[in-house]
Amino acid sequence: MATASLSRSRRAAAGLALIVAGALFLLVILLPYLNISLPWLVLLADAAMAVAFVILALGATNNTIAKIALFVGAVGWAVLALTGLGIALPAGLVTIAAVLAAIGGLVGAIVLYVGKEITNTAALIFVVATILGVLYLLGPITAIALGPLT
Repeated sequence: MATASLSRSRRAAAGLALIVAGALFLLVILLPYLNISLPWLVLLADAAMAVAFVILALGATNNTIAKIALFVGAVGWAVLALTGLGIALPAGLVTIAAVLAAIGGLVGAIVLYVGKEITNTAALIFVVATILGVLYLLGPITAIALGPLT
């Protein structure tokens, strides 16, 4: 009984972190249209995604594939958060981190949703936050991928 309660509280904590991350990513995407630039929002959103993925991977899921995908995604988001702190990392590492964050998040969301480990509102929040994060990541990934063609 105690483990079920602990799992629920971890899922709630991860859900809160995902809500925060999704809201921050939405602001990151929409604020430039209002000519507002707040670069620290990206750092907070990246860090919130990393924290949420770690919380989910450590204690809120039973699926091994989901745990691996969530840890991979968390590493990607953590590296991206480090770049938001102003730490200079090689461009290749940042690109790899973005790909890891996107793939880890999407695979984790799909596996958890299909496996019915998260349902209803929690699943919707997780999928929306992950999609917003991937939309945020698509800009740099496509710029780097298509750069040699231009």
